[in-house]
Amino acid sequence: MSINIQLISFGIFISMMSINFLLQSLRIIHDGNYDDNEIKIIYDYLKNLDNVSLNNYLESCSVLQYNNDLEFCIEIIDKTIKVLEIKEEYEKCQILLNKKEDAINAMKPKIIKYECI
Repeated sequence: MSINIQLISFGIFISMMSINFLLQSLRIIHDGNYDDNEIKIIYDYLKNLDNVSLNNYLESCSVLQYNNDLEFCIEIIDKTIKVLEIKEEYEKCQILLNKKEDAINAMKPKIIKYECI
């Protein structure tokens, strides 16, 4: 029982850390006062988001301006792509565009097709 509570607490901690990271990322990019290392860290984080993380963002709403945290994450992906375009790092842009597509697909309702017998 205590192990389950610890795992749940750890999951909440990770979730809060990730939204805080997204908030800090937006602040850094918005201010325009960033260095290559900061952009690399933001890019690496976004590039490594998996489906579980995307679904967790979809199910939570920490920023009131958005319907869910996944919309917020997509905005940060867009802003990071713009920075990478300025730096002419087009391969990284494509990787983030693919990640954005994954995020958008996660937001689409799942439609189950039924066959009539």
